[in-house]
Amino acid sequence: MEDSLYDTSWLIHSIPALASSFSSLMTSPVRSQQQEKKHQERLTTHAESFREFLSRDRPRYEHEEEKEKLGGLNKCTWARLQRNVTENQPLENQIGRKRKRDARDDMHPLSEGLLVSLVYEKTTYKFIIYTTTTRPGTSKRNRPANSPLPPRTSAGQVAILLSKSSPFTLKAFINYLSDIFALTDIHPLQLSSAFIQSTLHTYLRAIHTSSSTVPNASERTVHDDFKDIIGTIRITITFSTPVAPSLKSLDVAVAPHVVQKSYMHILQETPGSNQRFFMGILSGWIMSKTGLRLPILHQNDTVVYDREDGDLHPPTSNPPMKVSRISTAAYAISVDGRLKFVLRAADAVVGPDSEEETNFVRRANEDLLIAILEEARRKVRERG
Repeated sequence: MEDSLYDTSWLIHSIPALASSFSSLMTSPVRSQQQEKKHQERLTTHAESFREFLSRDRPRYEHEEEKEKLGGLNKCTWARLQRNVTENQPLENQIGRKRKRDARDDMHPLSEGLLVSLVYEKTTYKFIIYTTTTRPGTSKRNRPANSPLPPRTSAGQVAILLSKSSPFTLKAFINYLSDIFALTDIHPLQLSSAFIQSTLHTYLRAIHTSSSTVPNASERTVHDDFKDIIGTIRITITFSTPVAPSLKSLDVAVAPHVVQKSYMHILQETPGSNQRFFMGILSGWIMSKTGLRLPILHQNDTVVYDREDGDLHPPTSNPPMKVSRISTAAYAISVDGRLKFVLRAADAVVGPDSEEETNFVRRANEDLLIAILEEARRKVRERG
């Protein structure tokens, strides 16, 4: 996952379906240098067109206020996101060992993305449209000799829009996508409390599993890497108005050594349907320190309340409190569709696994981004 995705607090929107005209901008032309040049010219044309679109039919006073706040717009660029060398296979199959290519590789999802940058004198606004594709058709093993691979396409795919901009600029960009590419019904992606809790469990498992498979890794280095990468976990709990009119939210910080100790409990449990999620174990520690019973994720993938008697109770339609944000030293995610990846955590990986295509933190981050994309796809399917 490339550096343009890091150290930025993104707002996530869902794009229900990519038009073929836009999809072709995201696809790398692996043909000739001339075709690559034409493709780049198309991107440059849209960059210039969008720059003009920003000032169209806009009151002069708004333009002056923006210029005073941001400075002049120095540059507008459109560029494809670079793909990783390795494809998006399960993380535990990637790290620590090489794997022979097989027929399934042609169906593995591959990341596609477009980065739009607005470089002002005082700040930079960014938009990223991200999706994954699979290659249709037959595998290499079953294709006639010398026949090319069928092209991957993201046309018709659900995508997510990551944005860092003012509300006006975001609205202008969405309008541009609608007017020029017929990308309609772009809407904020709301994430459930259960979803963000599940991503934490998956992320911790990926980091611990991957660091454990690094050649010559000792138990101590695995523990040290885990603590350095994850760091302190901060959990934000929000309360509904009837419960605590004067208390909107509460932040709970869990020190790195407690995080590691809690996760070790999971490793010691027998794998199976009764194995607890990380948040279930962590909630017991928080209960012992604060007396606060967290609404936690259980193995049935719903939010439940951790009662003192140990029983599990289904959530109400309007729960009195919920886990609304989770942050670590590597990433942060919230139910209101906010996401941030921290480059420092990825750079903490040293040695042969520090390269971008084998860096297990970058791979875990990409897996998280794909999980968010899959959640957007699930919601689109539910809407019909």
